[in-house]
Amino acid sequence: MKKSLSPLLLCLGAALILTSTSCGSDDEDPGGGYEFIDQNLQGTIDGIPFEFGEGTFESSFFTEGAISLDLYDSNEEFDNVCEFIGFGDQVKIFFEVTDEVGLYELSFDLNSFSGQTVTLFNPEGSVNNIATLGAVEILSITDTQLTGRMDARMDAENAVNGNFTVVFCAEN
Repeated sequence: MKKSLSPLLLCLGAALILTSTSCGSDDEDPGGGYEFIDQNLQGTIDGIPFEFGEGTFESSFFTEGAISLDLYDSNEEFDNVCEFIGFGDQVKIFFEVTDEVGLYELSFDLNSFSGQTVTLFNPEGSVNNIATLGAVEILSITDTQLTGRMDARMDAENAVNGNFTVVFCAEN
């Protein structure tokens, strides 16, 4: 009996070692489904190249304690981005977050209509592509500017990643 039990214990021990080393743990993916790339924010919106040019942030009109951000493509030109009033003519990214430094993982719950999203907007056809995968991280907020980074994705044709700095625009 001793001889037949020894190979069984050896196989069981080997199986435990293989299982513990081959199965990853949640700790091995600290990004939780996102990975920020250290570059100027860029990617695609509706399959069209997007590269961040300039943007703004201001207190949210809709949510107390939140800020609204608008990030415009580098092809968009403004005399003064804070004086710009547009109604869907520019390729842009927009979203709201709490008015504080922090990490905001993207998600959306259809049952409660809640979560954190980023809208990747294409004015051709007025398409709002809603990114629910990835994250936005606000790194710093001052009286004049905000710096952050994001990895926001909806699908292969709607994804952006990188760093951005936007200016504060007082409410009009």
